[in-house]
Amino acid sequence: MFCNSSRLNPLAVLALIMLLCAGLASADSATPRIEVSLEGAPEGQTDALLNGLGIVRQKNSARLSERLVNRLHLQAIDELQSMLEVYGYYHASIDASLEQQDALWIARYVVSLGETVTVEQVSVNITGSAESDPAFTRLKENFPISPGDNFSHAAYESAKRDILRLAAERGYFDGRLTRQRVNVDPEQNSASIYLDYDSGQRYYFAKPQFPKTVVGESLLEKLTPFEAGDPYEASKVLALRNNLNNSGYFDVSSVQALTDERADGEVDLAIELEPTAKHRYTAGIGYGTDTGARLGLGWENRYVNQRGHRLSADARLSQVTNRIGTEYLMPFWSERISAVGITSELKQQKTDTSESRAFAIGSFYTTTRFGWDETGNIRLLNERFKIADDTTTSTILIPGITWSRTWADDTLYSRRGASLSLSLSGASESLLSDITFGQVIVRGKLIRGLGERGRFITRGTVGATEVNDFDRLPSSLRFFAGGDSSIRGFDFESLGPTDRNDEVVGGRYLAVGSVEYEHMFLQNWGGALFTDFGNAFNSWSDPIEYSVGVGVRWRSPVGLIRVDIARGISADNKPFGFHIVIGPDF
Repeated sequence: MFCNSSRLNPLAVLALIMLLCAGLASADSATPRIEVSLEGAPEGQTDALLNGLGIVRQKNSARLSERLVNRLHLQAIDELQSMLEVYGYYHASIDASLEQQDALWIARYVVSLGETVTVEQVSVNITGSAESDPAFTRLKENFPISPGDNFSHAAYESAKRDILRLAAERGYFDGRLTRQRVNVDPEQNSASIYLDYDSGQRYYFAKPQFPKTVVGESLLEKLTPFEAGDPYEASKVLALRNNLNNSGYFDVSSVQALTDERADGEVDLAIELEPTAKHRYTAGIGYGTDTGARLGLGWENRYVNQRGHRLSADARLSQVTNRIGTEYLMPFWSERISAVGITSELKQQKTDTSESRAFAIGSFYTTTRFGWDETGNIRLLNERFKIADDTTTSTILIPGITWSRTWADDTLYSRRGASLSLSLSGASESLLSDITFGQVIVRGKLIRGLGERGRFITRGTVGATEVNDFDRLPSSLRFFAGGDSSIRGFDFESLGPTDRNDEVVGGRYLAVGSVEYEHMFLQNWGGALFTDFGNAFNSWSDPIEYSVGVGVRWRSPVGLIRVDIARGISADNKPFGFHIVIGPDF
């Protein structure tokens, strides 16, 4: 009987498809699967041992059969034995079982590690120029393997890499391990390690060849942490790259050591530099509860000349303070002084307690001393100010110095951080000043994470002034309290000693602090409870003001946004303060 293919019976076709699907499903269900478990492995090595087994790597293979599963199971015992020897377990025993449940195979391996092999002797010899290198001396003194340690091939290989890595970092590019041997005596459970390294000569830096760029070679040499003929160190190549990146003159900077092209005991550097735009313009708007609406404009000439000098001007306008300033900066002044600058400033401020118009011109330097940032300055200040009903003008020549330091895991949003600063300043009537005074200010902040979502935050500021004529001390040098960075239940600079008309005139001393707990309830949203306390005083026995409050926190892309509502609980009228602050923790 013949079938006409053009007139197939639809029911027959459907039945055929169902039979094929059933056959495929049956074949799939019959494909063997494997589950593997391992017990008794050395601490932290279970996953590494499992991943080294062929039975694990092929447990989902479509080619599995009963014969292949049994072969992989027997092979796993030898694989485990070999891998355990790498960790120094030469007497390990393995109890293995293989059980079949339908198409599922369950392979179990239980390891008894047995007695470990102990390092009996370690011999490390360094010859060549590195023999007298203090870094290699320290490596030998602090070698990661010592007699009495449990022997591990992995630790041995890591120790060899330490030698080769140190050699590459310090310019021993011709060095090689002339002997690298381990003698293991399983019967005595002992191992002896022998490593001999011949470093050959140490290479030196050739004179860096900088491309012609927007700054002169004399400035680029100041950014170079080595001189031609200094012994090669990879860390100094990295330091040069970082110095160029952080200098502000270049959008792209690349520094590569040409170790493969070394010759005559020297290593050249390949340096590529692409300058950044000469002029930078900035503009911004904002709002602060202490200042009201704010507008900021700025301009900077990033390289006035080939010495890399910079000139900048900026304007900061708000409902409380208007400021226009200029700065001429001479960076990379010397090995000890990071930068020297000349500044000028015109500032007008009007608060609920005072009005002032000030002009200042001065100079400063910056450096790092014992891990602290140091800024020294001298400025001539002329300030006309009105406090209460008194208007006064003072001219003062003020030298000062500030030391500051910040420790933080993240300055934008810190889980563990602290900052501390100390500022000293003063003036003398015998040196172009209308008054004599001395002032010290200490500021500190501490942040510690509590649990996964909480933070404890505390800050404090203490200041003291000794002055021969307080009435002529400008308002910008007096102490006031209140505001978003002071006591949040009170208005900006609304607290301090008062005159006979009960108007705030500022004080000689300041002590303010805050304690806060912050908790992020959602990923980027949280709340805070806080209390602020302190005051500005003329006597340390004057009363202290307090406020308590709550806040909302949002970790925005531009930094933490803080919205706080606080109440001054020490004042009779119980004032409220509302504050918005945007910015990093430090």
